[in-house]
Amino acid sequence: MKHIKPFINPKRKKLYNNYFKSIIIKFGVKLGFTHLDYSSIHGGGELICGERVSTANTIFNTNGGNITLGGDVIFGHNCMLLTGTHRFINGKRASLTGVSFESYPESPTSGRDIYIDDGCFIGSGAVLIGPLHIGTGSIICASSVVTKSFPPYSVLAGVPAKKIGTTLEHGKGFIE
Repeated sequence: MKHIKPFINPKRKKLYNNYFKSIIIKFGVKLGFTHLDYSSIHGGGELICGERVSTANTIFNTNGGNITLGGDVIFGHNCMLLTGTHRFINGKRASLTGVSFESYPESPTSGRDIYIDDGCFIGSGAVLIGPLHIGTGSIICASSVVTKSFPPYSVLAGVPAKKIGTTLEHGKGFIE
């Protein structure tokens, strides 16, 4: 395995100089991260990364499934990938209704996986809510909320996100 030196924001470099942060950076590099700047992983699922993934401040919630990132995926600042959800009964969260957690867990622990294929770009502030699959070479515009799957080479924007173009038309721009 080739050792990749991570990028650390120079303004925050002092924060990473202690021993604990050094361990986190080394672990992140082993996962394939090359840009570590306050990204966080939360939940019981797995985060699987391809090579050369940049995760600037991204939150990965794996409570309801796994997140798989292909190679060369780039995130803008403050993105969120959310696999978790809460179940409701008669307008209340399941845990507040007295229903047994064992028979009806409030948060499913699987089945809400997120897959992002190779070469995708996710703009700053985008939110992806699983389950979904984003195809190769797609672009998600800043502040979009993606709630379903899209084919390869899509340009997605909006709340909820819709396909507004393709990345295949070289020289014509992205909008159809």
